[in-house]
Amino acid sequence: MKSLAGKVAVVTGASRGIGKGAALGLASCGATVYITGRTENDEGLPEFQKGTTIHKTAEEANRLGGTGIAHRCDFSRDEDIKALFERVQREQGRLDILVNNAWAGANHVMNEYFWGTPFWKQPISLLDDFYTVGLRSGYLCSQYAAALMAGQRSGLIANISFYCARQYFINPVHGIIKAAVDKMSADTAHELKEYGVKVFSLYPGSVATEGMREIAKYNASIKVNEMETPQFVGLCVAALASDDSAIERSGRVLLTAEVAQQYGFTDVDGKQPAALKIE
Repeated sequence: MKSLAGKVAVVTGASRGIGKGAALGLASCGATVYITGRTENDEGLPEFQKGTTIHKTAEEANRLGGTGIAHRCDFSRDEDIKALFERVQREQGRLDILVNNAWAGANHVMNEYFWGTPFWKQPISLLDDFYTVGLRSGYLCSQYAAALMAGQRSGLIANISFYCARQYFINPVHGIIKAAVDKMSADTAHELKEYGVKVFSLYPGSVATEGMREIAKYNASIKVNEMETPQFVGLCVAALASDDSAIERSGRVLLTAEVAQQYGFTDVDGKQPAALKIE
């Protein structure tokens, strides 16, 4: 993997899960990573999420050879997002990578209504929350990032999406929002291409996040040791950021496993994840 020393990244929703993994993957390549999210301490966290804070992620990023900078940001608040990118511009003067990962799922996925309840029996707040933190927040972050990247005529925006955008998976709201994320990737890529800025939607496979490990305790069919590690998506982002020719594919949906196969790297555990099969 090429070094990202001197490159500056922002990862949204990086306290835990895929966002944390993306931040650590980029840090392992030497990047300076702004690790953003709301969680600064363990207060109110369920036991399986203890120790998953922006500050802990920053500490891990530093141990991996990058520079982790924790920044508290509530992505439902426009003023918080504005302050984040103002800080990056003030402290770094540039931005090379944005990973739009923050989503409101954490507020809902542990509730019974998210799993198997017909959409007409679900609270409308589910759609509101997924739209606000997941689509709208990603769009606003992309606006701020694009303003910096277009000026320097380089950069990468990676929008974390999922195959539920293409076929039904668990809950209509999740698929509706991710389909919109994919359209955002395609259309923003169209406008940014002339400035040398790449935009992709990335589909991870099944990922061994803290939440999946917790669910696996009660469901023997879930094999976390066969899943992608959270850091895998970060390595995929690093590979795309280092490849200038990837601009020719900008706007597309990419599967993390296929990115790894194309660039010739494995997951951090040495495994080569299989690509999702999308109908």
